[in-house]
Amino acid sequence: MFRILLKKYYQESIWLWLALALVLFFFPWVRIWTVSQFELTGFAPLIEQFKAFEKFSPVPLEQFLTYHGIIGITYDEPVVLLCVLTWCISRGTDVVSGELNRGTMEMLLAQPVQRWMLLTCHAIITVSGLALLCLLIYLGVYLGINTNSTPVATNTPWTIPWLGWTLPNPMAAKQLTQIPLSQLVQPQEFIAATMNLFSLGFAILGIGVMASSFDQYRWRSIGIVIGVYVLNLLLFILSKSTPGMSMFKPFTFLSAYQPDWMVQLVHNEPAKQWYWSNASSAKNWQETLGPMGYISVLMGLGTLAYAVAFWKFTRRDLPAPN
Repeated sequence: MFRILLKKYYQESIWLWLALALVLFFFPWVRIWTVSQFELTGFAPLIEQFKAFEKFSPVPLEQFLTYHGIIGITYDEPVVLLCVLTWCISRGTDVVSGELNRGTMEMLLAQPVQRWMLLTCHAIITVSGLALLCLLIYLGVYLGINTNSTPVATNTPWTIPWLGWTLPNPMAAKQLTQIPLSQLVQPQEFIAATMNLFSLGFAILGIGVMASSFDQYRWRSIGIVIGVYVLNLLLFILSKSTPGMSMFKPFTFLSAYQPDWMVQLVHNEPAKQWYWSNASSAKNWQETLGPMGYISVLMGLGTLAYAVAFWKFTRRDLPAPN
């Protein structure tokens, strides 16, 4: 029966997964290819125009004039977040309230299957699908870095005759030289950011399953999860708006989603990719967690939500089908 349930949830989700996988695999490569067509230092005057919005960014805006910084924005792109949230919300809210809404829950429970098995099989398929989607994003980044070149401005140095000395020549015109991106940025710098994206998806997935286990109508479960996400997004923006509003930062789980900051940290100090704490270099008490610390917060939230879902679903009275 366990295998039958796995097959059922696999068949229900495979076409959605394939559609999202296609987007998430090609989007990072296309984005990196687009970025690689430009010499980033030319964007410095444009970055200066957005200095007023720097407080909303987890890293200085000058970071986006580097290739690891501009590639790291991939994990904040609306397309990436929308695909991950679509998978997590659509699959998470379907497990209980979706079956009840369609009137198929009674037929499932009429089989020799316990309730916890339903949630377990669903979790195996859905979490595995989420992990594979995040892996495809990383593969897209990996291929984008290793298959693209970018123009880099160089100056022709001034050579002193007879002595053989070379000195910078500020009067010489800058020349653009094509350099492989792999010489400027390493794919390993984005492992923590990918794991952070997975942990965010897992937290949303857990909230979706929990909402589904309490409700009877799938549309309402979807509305609840979207409402929770939007509320956390508003609190996160509010916490960034002024120093006085930073008190709201611990009350939104989105403050634990910091892929840009992780990429910058790992680029400057590669060993800190696996740190749980960053207290030695934190500017305030709210930045004491390291990359693994932020990831564990979101994973803990998702695990707690799943635990509540298991507890509620195994004890609740299910309504009769309409």
